[in-house]
Amino acid sequence: MSLGSIVLLGVGEMSFRALAWCVTGGGAGLRDVVNAMQKIKGIGNVRITVFLTRWGFEVARIFGVLPRIRSIASGGYYEEFLVGDEGMYYIGRLNRRSYKLLVVAPATSNSVAKFVRGIADSVASALFSQAIKSGVPVVVLPTDIPNEMGVIVSESPCYVDRAVCAAVGCRECSVVGVCPVNAIKIVEGAPRIDIRYCIGCEKCVSACPHGAVRCWDKVYLSPNPVDVENIERLKKMKNVYVVSNASQLLDTILSILNG
Repeated sequence: MSLGSIVLLGVGEMSFRALAWCVTGGGAGLRDVVNAMQKIKGIGNVRITVFLTRWGFEVARIFGVLPRIRSIASGGYYEEFLVGDEGMYYIGRLNRRSYKLLVVAPATSNSVAKFVRGIADSVASALFSQAIKSGVPVVVLPTDIPNEMGVIVSESPCYVDRAVCAAVGCRECSVVGVCPVNAIKIVEGAPRIDIRYCIGCEKCVSACPHGAVRCWDKVYLSPNPVDVENIERLKKMKNVYVVSNASQLLDTILSILNG
């Protein structure tokens, strides 16, 4: 039996459609992306292998979506949850075309820059490189893609508006004790959320009667011309689909899956 026959036999035996989904370290649109991931998972006969860059893992933790991603990639066959270099061991599946497509969402500007320059020195860029070489479609949602108004819309992790604390003058802070990971400490007389430990659970939001704790505030940024140029180059690459939001992401994935 030839190597080609072995590869084709392996793909043909799969009774499900498999996706490779890479999450890089960008918070812009991340919570909406995970919503889309859950919808794809819920359509049936689809399995998702999740690859997270090291910072993709950290940002997913900070934005409170890590448990949801783990439930999607629960460890079964083609449902692995892989962080950093762990994912490098599974990239060969793209060469065998075992995945119907590769999704990189969110994709940081750093990742996009590597994609268009052929650099493959991380799990995200290596996945992209091997997908292109193997003829596997790639869907990319860049974090730095401007909207119709020409701005980038991102979100802020949870934080404490210390101006509210100063105005109210609480003698005791009600949010410190509710954090399950002890990420909230009193610093110079007011609470501070230590993002190094925050898991984005939002328990502190409801615990503050004065609304001092904020999560997911919209942040509006000016695009870097270099990043915009890289996105335009990415759009011109064969077999690459660049989308601008989670809704387009979902529609494009479904179109490829059902095509």
